[in-house]
Amino acid sequence: MNEEWVTITDASERLQEEHIRVGRNTISRLSKRGVIQTKDNPLDTRVKLINFHELRALFKEYGNKTRSARSEVDEEEGAELDELVLEEDVRENKE
Repeated sequence: MNEEWVTITDASERLQEEHIRVGRNTISRLSKRGVIQTKDNPLDTRVKLINFHELRALFKEYGNKTRSARSEVDEEEGAELDELVLEEDVRENKE
């Protein structure tokens, strides 16, 4: 898989350009749960970098989580992503 490391803000803006409506908070939650890869920015330790290709592939596979941006076909795929995020919440609460 290709790797391209960008900031959460850059990733959100680039996904918006591809008509995938995902906010910075959603991306941040996915990174904190370990759903997507992150690494520290060597130039600024306050900033996390995320693997953009992995993030884009996640939303292309499971659909757009933002309800207002979904079509009827995306609704089923988005439900799978909601389920994935919910499973991560349950695992996190058990630990």
